[in-house]
Amino acid sequence: MSKKNLPIKIFEKRKEIDERRVEGGGNSNLPKFVLSDSELYERAEEYSAIVHDKLDDFEKRPQNRKFIPTTLNVEINDKAIAKSHRSEIKKIFNVNYKHNFIGFTGANNLLVKIDSPRDVYEIEKNLRNINKHKIGLSAISHIEDFFPDVRVDKNDGKDLKVTMINYQNLEINNAVKNVFEKFCIDNDLKFKRTNYSPELIIYKIFESTHSTLDKLQEFEAVKSISFMPQFSVGLDFVDTDKTLEIKTPSKDIDYPVIGVLDSGISKNKYLSPWLIDKKFSSYPENYIDDRHGTFVSGVIIYGDELENRKLTGLEGCKLFDATVMPDELIEKISEDELVENIREAIKENSEIKIWNMSLGSKQEADEHNFSHFGQALDSIQETYEVLICKSAGNCTNFKNGNPKSRVSRSADSILSLVVGSIAHNKKINDLAEVDHPSPFTRIGNGPSNIIKPELVSYGGNASVVNGKIVKNGVSSLSSDGKIVSEVGTSFSTPRVSALLASLDMNINEEFNPLLLKALAIHSAKYPSSINMGMNDRVKQMGFGLPAPADEIIYNDEYEITLILQDTLIKGEYMEILEFPFPESLIDDEGYYYGDINLTIVGSPVLRNQGSEYCQSNLEVLFGTYDNIKNRDTTVATIINEFGPDGVENIFRNGAYKAKYKKDFDTDYARERVLLDYGKKYHPIKKFSVNLEGLTPANKENKLKSPKKWFLRVKGLFRDFAEEMASQDGEELSQNYCLILTIKDNKRKHKIYNEVNQLLSNGNFNHSNINLREEVRVNNITR
Repeated sequence: MSKKNLPIKIFEKRKEIDERRVEGGGNSNLPKFVLSDSELYERAEEYSAIVHDKLDDFEKRPQNRKFIPTTLNVEINDKAIAKSHRSEIKKIFNVNYKHNFIGFTGANNLLVKIDSPRDVYEIEKNLRNINKHKIGLSAISHIEDFFPDVRVDKNDGKDLKVTMINYQNLEINNAVKNVFEKFCIDNDLKFKRTNYSPELIIYKIFESTHSTLDKLQEFEAVKSISFMPQFSVGLDFVDTDKTLEIKTPSKDIDYPVIGVLDSGISKNKYLSPWLIDKKFSSYPENYIDDRHGTFVSGVIIYGDELENRKLTGLEGCKLFDATVMPDELIEKISEDELVENIREAIKENSEIKIWNMSLGSKQEADEHNFSHFGQALDSIQETYEVLICKSAGNCTNFKNGNPKSRVSRSADSILSLVVGSIAHNKKINDLAEVDHPSPFTRIGNGPSNIIKPELVSYGGNASVVNGKIVKNGVSSLSSDGKIVSEVGTSFSTPRVSALLASLDMNINEEFNPLLLKALAIHSAKYPSSINMGMNDRVKQMGFGLPAPADEIIYNDEYEITLILQDTLIKGEYMEILEFPFPESLIDDEGYYYGDINLTIVGSPVLRNQGSEYCQSNLEVLFGTYDNIKNRDTTVATIINEFGPDGVENIFRNGAYKAKYKKDFDTDYARERVLLDYGKKYHPIKKFSVNLEGLTPANKENKLKSPKKWFLRVKGLFRDFAEEMASQDGEELSQNYCLILTIKDNKRKHKIYNEVNQLLSNGNFNHSNINLREEVRVNNITR
């Protein structure tokens, strides 16, 4: 096999040529779910009575709280969740020039505010106008009063987490905070306002009693009440007989830095050469137990050596000790305090761009709503332009033979790169086969079926003997410099952090979290022994195990990897016609062949909207077309003067043979990713196909020469994001990084140079990815 020493390439779209404007569509036919007039009349009477009763809310509440809107829970019909149908519901409730949809309380449940008695009467009037609001009324399946979600038993003395409704109005929210704090003072409730993210209004109520819960439920703006989660890290090291050579930094190399958000790092003989002098700590030295953070740091620096395999290719990396967890035997830490410590550590050291966080909640992520902790991590990463590599979390369900739990709360952070664990080896009683998901690892999906974890690496194995868990751990360092072992996603995660640092070190470009995430995910494959179906693979292992850095940044002569980084503005999309696909990949029968891998990672618009937290989406099509046709722009719905005719998307799931999708044995089975993302708002999408897997009919329609190739990327935005942007005068946009690899799987044609020439012929700006000089020299001479 030829050596990989050809740098992957960056190219740009051609301005004006490849830019398109989104065109209108739709029709005026009534949806099939619209009810008959008699059914609509009955529904209008029922719903208007419920809304009318909200007048009592304004009558009964104390004078100083009459400004707080009353709220309704509006359930949407499953058949009416499309944006166009939802806008018809809004026409009923958005009265007196106000936007009254303020959030989601479940998958299909809208939270609606009503500001005043005047608004009550206007909404009633709309509900009774069945001719004007046929679609909106039919789209609503139920309306009821909103009640806070209370998840607290009767235990006294614990701290509570109280979330307030965000009314999407700064003045109202600020006034609510003021009156709630006065309410707490008047009722002798000790409280603290927390700082998760700008959109989350959360209070900590100390030392609750049964009467505390009753009082809090009286306050109109309370959205949820739960116990404030507590955090801890558990360790049970086992000594090993391994030896390890101490690595020391070279004075001539400018090493990357990883911030380790953990329990502290020991200055033992192995790690002290890599620790930078500066550190962050939320605690005095006598409150610190640095064992967990030391083990994590040992994996970052010595992970490849201790496992005796090249997983990251990291030559070295400086460590920044961010001690955000205390010794749990001395002091407990709650979720709000941990969030505050993490925010402070990153805020004070935002020049450090890659952070490892092998900490997390023991609670399972919700099926619909994204956790407050996860949203806080997203807010921190957005604010300080950093990337957090986050553990998926552990569970002990395997002890009782139960299924694995889903990822933990905080591992549902959309912007974090979340890592699960696979088994590094197998001892006689271990439950997992080598390279299979570890018994303890948490799995996907995340809320709203988002893909979490995205990647896996080696974190250990385990067995159950006589009802007790026996660990088969990966190796790292104890505080006193011994080689010890332990298991957990805490220790698979730093391997991916190390990989990101290695990529960042090799690439001489401005730090870009989208590029690093996309490169790692694009390189990932499933171990050859994995024989699960595609959906189970993704649920258990994300997109797989990433390759070492040098395998990511170089091609051989039979393949080429192209990187496109751009910004999509609402109302526009990108479409490259006559895409530079190598014509040498046409077989003797006149059909295109080859392996195609495409990964796209976006920076989504995020809003605290329950299951619709992710407010933007990227839709990507890659495939063939017959010719370019002129279009009649005199037609009202046509804006673009030309476009492709006979478009065929090669990533359509249904186009491939059933046998191909169930193949676990061929070499390419490790790489295949063919998912039906549908209308799900996934900020990361990956497709990996072998064109020979197409059905005969689809092969004829999609691959017969002289078809041409195209690439199209569209941005979509949810209704709430569009509404808020319109209200605030904001231009909606999303950045993305797209990586495409085309490979001659028959290894006949040297397509790297061919595509390079096609890029030049097509007037694309393109260049090799900018690598540091010493990296290029080492790769050429090794």
